[in-house]
Amino acid sequence: MSARQIALGDPEVPAASTPDTIPAGCYWWTDLAGDLCLLPGCAARVQDADAECTCDTLGARYARLQRQMRDQREKQRNADVWWRALRAAVEAHPDRAVILADAHRRAGR
Repeated sequence: MSARQIALGDPEVPAASTPDTIPAGCYWWTDLAGDLCLLPGCAARVQDADAECTCDTLGARYARLQRQMRDQREKQRNADVWWRALRAAVEAHPDRAVILADAHRRAGR
């Protein structure tokens, strides 16, 4: 057994796998015969081993989540501005009480 294979185990002594030891994406390893083998982690490499890896890395997931959070915060800011403007318009309206009563009825309150 070569030093490179100890971490992965071999057919006689397989390595125990835990969430911390399972690769997150594609990786190459050397088998017992010395051949370089690919364990694909993405659909692109299942189809073609020479294709660019499209595995979702931790950094890519974090960046995507940051973009989603930024987008959600912006949507919430816009909704808050709209709500304050709408509320001010209702408060200033002569039929304020009727409008609020109708809104409460529609909201089931």
